[in-house]
Amino acid sequence: MRKSIRAVGIVIKKDKVLLMWRKNEGKEYYTFPGGGVEEKESVEDAVVRELKEETSTENKIIKLLYHHHLINDGDQYFYLCQYLSGKTEIGKNSEEAREMKSGQNLFKPLWASIKELDKLLLYPLEVRDWLIEDYKDDFKRTPRKASLEIKDLRQEI
Repeated sequence: MRKSIRAVGIVIKKDKVLLMWRKNEGKEYYTFPGGGVEEKESVEDAVVRELKEETSTENKIIKLLYHHHLINDGDQYFYLCQYLSGKTEIGKNSEEAREMKSGQNLFKPLWASIKELDKLLLYPLEVRDWLIEDYKDDFKRTPRKASLEIKDLRQEI
């Protein structure tokens, strides 16, 4: 069985970061836009595709910021991206749009102030904390890597 690979975009524009607000089974939280890497697709191509599908924005990759190796589950790669264009909204043909039509969950892409991130339940919280810290010095300490089990990821602020 192939372990999962998740490709994630961290898009920053004018001291704000592009996030996905989610309401899933009654729980409200934020995530960085991203998703699974398809067969024969590079992680970088998946980041750009997922950002387009989930947020209707065009972006280009700047560099790898973070790698989370989830023991017994897979890997998550978080890339710093430059916003190029597009109105921030759910892509009409995205998995998120289909879920919202069926009434399962709610999704809304939005720009959040980096100064306010410490108040948001933004998963993974470990990456949120790295981003807050690394943004202050223009990401000089990146890329960062952590290996942990899913059960060890923090769930509360």
